[in-house]
Order: sequence, then C-alpha cells, then structure tokens
Amino acid sequence: MGKGRKVLSADHARALIKQAIGMIFGDITVETEATAEIAAIEAQHAKGRVKATKPTKPSSTPGP
Repeated sequence: MGKGRKVLSADHARALIKQAIGMIFGDITVETEATAEIAAIEAQHAKGRVKATKPTKPSSTPGP
C-alpha cells in the first residue's frame, strides 16, 4: 500500500479483511477477488486525488 490513506473506507477495510481470510484459509479465488477490489478502490482514490494545474497569471506587459 505504500503511502496510502490514513483512514480506510468501509469498502476498503472489508476488501482487506476478505483478502486476509482468503490468505488464511488458502482460498486463492477469494484472495484474488479481494485483491482486485482493493486495486479498484485504490485506483478510484488516486483518480480523485489528482491535482488540477493552477492557471498562470497573465504576464504583465508595459503599457503605452
């Protein structure tokens, strides 16, 4: 997860728990589904976090 969010959404927490259960019980299908859900949630979060570029101030030109 790296430098992820400090607060997880309910969906993200649920997917992480689902992934852990899949790992513990050795259920590859459940683990894979949860991993895909986590990736989708993190991608959606990253998409919403993109900063818009600030418009630059027009350059001032000396007047006549």
